[in-house]
Amino acid sequence: MQTQSSDRFPNSFALRWDSLAAGFELVEASRLSMAATDLGAMYGAVLVERVRTFGRKIPDLQPHKDRLQSGLETLGIDGRDFLQQLGAGIEELVAKSPKLLSEESDASLCIVVTPGDYFSGKRLHGFAHWLPIPWRKLAHWYQSGTTLVRVQYASGAGECWPVNIKSRSRLNYYLADLDASKRFNGGLGLLCTSRGMVADTSVANLLMVDQHGHIVSPRREDILRGTSLERVERLLNAQGRSIEFRDLYFEEIYNAAEVLLVGNTGCVWHASHLQKRRIGDSKVGPLCLSLQKQWCEAVGFDWKSQAILRGQL
Repeated sequence: MQTQSSDRFPNSFALRWDSLAAGFELVEASRLSMAATDLGAMYGAVLVERVRTFGRKIPDLQPHKDRLQSGLETLGIDGRDFLQQLGAGIEELVAKSPKLLSEESDASLCIVVTPGDYFSGKRLHGFAHWLPIPWRKLAHWYQSGTTLVRVQYASGAGECWPVNIKSRSRLNYYLADLDASKRFNGGLGLLCTSRGMVADTSVANLLMVDQHGHIVSPRREDILRGTSLERVERLLNAQGRSIEFRDLYFEEIYNAAEVLLVGNTGCVWHASHLQKRRIGDSKVGPLCLSLQKQWCEAVGFDWKSQAILRGQL
């Protein structure tokens, strides 16, 4: 299954932005490239957005466009034409990808933007391509939870770059997960701030539910402005509940009733352990179950059952 999937994606359709024509062109993913003199390759100046399909549809692109616009403004890139045509371009890409989406059930779409070339100056270079959803990993997360591993790598959000952009400068996350996997099989690195507080993971923001039912997140200025976290915040607000954004100590997680992870590909799931210690009873808790149900209803698709079923193939 994995070999067949990996064969399909390089041969799938992708979008490439033509800055001279100020429009998207549909190409094979294998034709996408980045020059060695691209500012993204030279400086790591790369913006990225990951969206995924639910039932072969992308229900809400706007939060990703908003965050991408913030990143473009921060990098001094004129992205007006790109953003205006992005929605229609993705609709065309989805329409041209029925076989891939049918065989995969759903897929992630990676949108990449750089400031252009070192020699020719700032001229937006962008493309979008499909990536597989890790069904087995998601199935395990939903059924058994994730083991978090405390690492000494800092997230950098709010300190090395603004929290309102999603950057592809992610070496710290790569090293964090590499360290975590060496120490705990399947472990996910939980990064810290430079002050030693809880930050986030490579794939998700973190929420803690304490023994009194309070929902706590690390400070907004210390974490990536996650579109999935914003969705969860809206779902909670609709119930009259709110998230307290404050410094979160690692020691607090040991005594948490629940720890939730909130990210684009997995949506929302629970952490069962912090290293060797169980979080709560290590099973999925009531808030996580409630948010999963609400999220499925909001997009009109049961992504949790889909992943569990696909994970068995």
